[in-house]
Amino acid sequence: MRIKLKQDKNTVLNILKSNDIEKKLKLLDRIDGVDSKESIKILMKMLEDQSWCMRERAARKLASYGSRVSSRIERLLKKGYWYTRASACLALGEIGDLRTLEPVIRLFLSDENPTVTKEASGALVKLARKKPAKFADTLRDIDLQPSELRTVLFALERTDIELYSEIKERVVDERRDI
Repeated sequence: MRIKLKQDKNTVLNILKSNDIEKKLKLLDRIDGVDSKESIKILMKMLEDQSWCMRERAARKLASYGSRVSSRIERLLKKGYWYTRASACLALGEIGDLRTLEPVIRLFLSDENPTVTKEASGALVKLARKKPAKFADTLRDIDLQPSELRTVLFALERTDIELYSEIKERVVDERRDI
């Protein structure tokens, strides 16, 4: 399958709407040949797919575009099905843009779906691992209740005790109420 989006836009849209995973995977494999603006549109749509496999692959491909797609993905944290919010967390964690830290934290603290909170927790850990000092500074600037901050720190502690210790030391120095 060769993708020429201007000529095959309807074909691509029909594939995205279908339940045919094989065709969607082929589309995903061939997307690298499409201009980046159109690729991003297709990948964003795939983040909302019912197939976890499709969402995961789309999230990883979107991550290759870096922080330029962060704000678009961030919007998915507030809408859609639980699996869309979960895949948005996965993508944001892979990108590692600390500007998305607060929305990921808010989702982590408020979402009732355990899969979403698990992916949000994973995104927090990935964001923290990329730049621990900057993560701690950004975390310190977010207006969180002490119990909320403890919950965020606990998510780090469960996964990476050394990372948790480093970040806690930087955050707690400023906020003695933890």
